[in-house]
Amino acid sequence: MRFIIVTFILFQFSTLSVHSQKYGTAVGIRFGDNQFGVSVRQQFYKRFTGEALLEVSANEFTATILPKYHLPILGKGLNFYVGAGAHLGTLKDYGATVGVDLMAGIEMKVPALPVTVSADFKPAYHFRHEDWFDFPVAVSVHYIISKETREKRKKAREKRKRKRERRERREERRENGKDWKGWVNSLFEEDQEDRQ
Repeated sequence: MRFIIVTFILFQFSTLSVHSQKYGTAVGIRFGDNQFGVSVRQQFYKRFTGEALLEVSANEFTATILPKYHLPILGKGLNFYVGAGAHLGTLKDYGATVGVDLMAGIEMKVPALPVTVSADFKPAYHFRHEDWFDFPVAVSVHYIISKETREKRKKAREKRKRKRERRERREERRENGKDWKGWVNSLFEEDQEDRQ
């Protein structure tokens, strides 16, 4: 009986996740390993997002930019993501710091709420810092500001279709010699033939 109940709950969760909306822009907080920060995520292309982080700790302030690639695990509501980027900041009693970051994590869209929750691991290598390496783990909660709706996706598909049709018509005209360059060239050729 327990197996049936667990299977039913997992099935319900998976159907909710499949029908959940993808986000376009989300803002939120990130906390963990004695750090606190704010974050903005923006979707650029189907599975690609960019994240800007501002993080503070007792002796450090850091700004990070990370492009990320998302892979769906369970529909669109649960994703695994990986990314790489760079950071710039200041360290108390040391000065300016700079370095590179990697990120890997899991993100879940909360069903029926415009909220995502994620847990990630973000190792960092510092070029100028007291410590060369950092291995922070953090949890983020983001509020979805703009969703990628079906209407937006439909409009984008229609726009791509119109663009493809225009390109095909243009190529067809070139092949048939009906584009304006071909027409002008044919006029010059006719004029030169008349002169001879």
